[in-house]
Amino acid sequence: MSKLSRAERKRERAAKLLIWLADRASRNRSLLDRLCRFIVDRVSRRAPHEDFMRDQIVDGNEGFDPDELDRYQRGESGH
Repeated sequence: MSKLSRAERKRERAAKLLIWLADRASRNRSLLDRLCRFIVDRVSRRAPHEDFMRDQIVDGNEGFDPDELDRYQRGESGH
């Protein structure tokens, strides 16, 4: 059996722990499952400037005003 380096053993333990956390988080039956879900969510959350799926219009709340939305739903042009 080959000897694994200390860093490789640490990575292997971390991977096993992450798999266990994800498994528990997917169950959502007990308080521990909910805690695991919270941890997985916090660890996997991206910073806003790194999130390529983020939408500037939604974040800035630059949507329809109520009158404009009503006109759009009726099929009227705003011009």
